[in-house]
Amino acid sequence: MILRSRYILATATLISLLVINACTDSTPTIEEPPDLFFSGTQPAFTGDEFNFIIEAEDPQGIDVELMIKDLPGWLTFLPTEATLSGTPSDNDEGLHIINVTADNGERARSRDLRIRVFKDQDEEKLQNGVENAIASFASGLRGVSVALIDQHENLYRAYTGFYGSGARTFPVDQNSLFRVASVSKPVTTALVLQLAEEGAFDLDDYLGDHIETELPNSSRMTIRQMLSHTAGVFDHLNSNSFWSSPQFTPIKVWSTEEIVDFAINHGPVSSPGSSYSYSNTAFYALKTLIEKYTGISLNQAYQQRLFEPLGLSNIIYDDYSTTANQIDGLALNSRSYEYHLTAAGPAGAIASTASDIAQFGRQLYSGDLLSPELTEQLTVDIGEQYNGPGYGLGTRIWNIGGIPHHGHTGALLNYRNILMYIPEADLTVSIHTHDVHANWFTLVDAIFDFSVQNFSDGLAKPVPFNFGAIPRE
Repeated sequence: MILRSRYILATATLISLLVINACTDSTPTIEEPPDLFFSGTQPAFTGDEFNFIIEAEDPQGIDVELMIKDLPGWLTFLPTEATLSGTPSDNDEGLHIINVTADNGERARSRDLRIRVFKDQDEEKLQNGVENAIASFASGLRGVSVALIDQHENLYRAYTGFYGSGARTFPVDQNSLFRVASVSKPVTTALVLQLAEEGAFDLDDYLGDHIETELPNSSRMTIRQMLSHTAGVFDHLNSNSFWSSPQFTPIKVWSTEEIVDFAINHGPVSSPGSSYSYSNTAFYALKTLIEKYTGISLNQAYQQRLFEPLGLSNIIYDDYSTTANQIDGLALNSRSYEYHLTAAGPAGAIASTASDIAQFGRQLYSGDLLSPELTEQLTVDIGEQYNGPGYGLGTRIWNIGGIPHHGHTGALLNYRNILMYIPEADLTVSIHTHDVHANWFTLVDAIFDFSVQNFSDGLAKPVPFNFGAIPRE
């Protein structure tokens, strides 16, 4: 939680050195290091002056020097007042960690002072709400990153926790990336719908009319069915035969043909258009369709047609990373590089910050990216028509707490993710973690409820519901 500091008066030496003088008649025995009295994370706000007075005390009552390291450019240390002072700008938003050392000449104590620069009071409110939800429902979760965009296009961020281990432990912050897993599916869907809008094909065209493939029933399954998990395609990622395959190794780079071969060898799970059956392999097969009509690789298509035009600079399609070639800023866990993400491809290989996923989701679902007709088709509930869960085109559909909303979930390598868009409030929320917790969806519902209650301007009013009781997958 955000804590306020205690204040003292002090004198100081030059260059960030504070000397606290004490009267004594003899040289004391120095057995203990000085104490530093601050804890938690101190709040600062863009455009507002920030002042923090550091309190230090030596238990032997002797002189103490304070040394300040890693001071950000917007902050100044005022030695005569033992005060950190400055006014952060918009570019300074985020978490700043400053090292403070108290030294009595023989012994020293160092601690990190955390300062979080918020956009405004609303962003601080979101941070507190997220921390309270974790404390109430998911205690022990190693870290979470949340991004929220309201109807006025204000982007708010909340994050807490750590990743890594041992000496290489880092705080989760606004720049932390997560493997978003199946939240990749709406991104891949956006590419397919862009091409349909440009006239490359119709969503009700048969897949086999546009690409050469031996996928069973390709001459009878439509592109719409591929996007809605109703094409009857075998799912390699949820089959033991894939993970136990002689081809599988942690560094194996998978081709589209190799992945599709699993569906070919296992045969269809149903006739196209007869039932709902979730299939990562169906989404993987769409890679060939996208590359045919864009004339570029899938990675380039994401970058050139989505990420760059939308101004998303902290999102990648991971078709390369290994333990020897890691992703900068990825919130690590013990399974981050357990296998090569070409195993998931367009079905789940994207890594991103919470902010970029939220901004993408808003663009896609608010109608800024596609035509009104195609935007509407994203949320036509095809899954329910076949007695499956609510599912449209690369989009999960929910009605929880009396609030209709949609987006996608994602789980892979111990990462858990969700993107949610609430149309009646024009509110977008993305939540991500690099850890597994039994109450993950309870936490999701708690943050969803808090977000709607506090950031929808009263346009959406949830009714009381049991957090985690209604399935989201």
